[in-house]
Amino acid sequence: MKLTAVQEDYLEAVYRLEQAGEPGTVRVKDIADRLGTRLPTVTRTVKKLTSMGLFIHAARGAVELSPQGQQIAAAIVHRHDDLLRFLTEILGVDAKVAETDTCRVEHGLSAETSQRLHEFLLFLDGIEDNERKWLGRFFKAGAREEEVFGNLPEGRTMGWRT
Repeated sequence: MKLTAVQEDYLEAVYRLEQAGEPGTVRVKDIADRLGTRLPTVTRTVKKLTSMGLFIHAARGAVELSPQGQQIAAAIVHRHDDLLRFLTEILGVDAKVAETDTCRVEHGLSAETSQRLHEFLLFLDGIEDNERKWLGRFFKAGAREEEVFGNLPEGRTMGWRT
């Protein structure tokens, strides 16, 4: 099954809304508020994801993840959280910048790259603090004298939520 970035964002939004509240209480309006999208757009996308078997939704009822939708959404959220953690904790990127960049990058990562990133973070979790000296040296080094990407303009597309 191939999903668009927008569809992945909807799965992630419903997953996070379900985790934050009571199961079976996510409304179309909640999704619209979370994603900053108009209700008709959300309704169309919810219908599409329902027809794909990823959502369970009756007209005017709550939106829930199907078992398959739950499985895919959990992986999407995990990939998002791993990438965000890598950018903030490993590369030292500001949290707000990292969140924006994560939203831009996450949909383009392959399953293989996502898995290797996850394994790298698990590896780091398993090593002793004194073995992480190399990471501390990276942070102390800071930016190089010459800023290579300082003049890089913002892209024409800023991603789904930015």
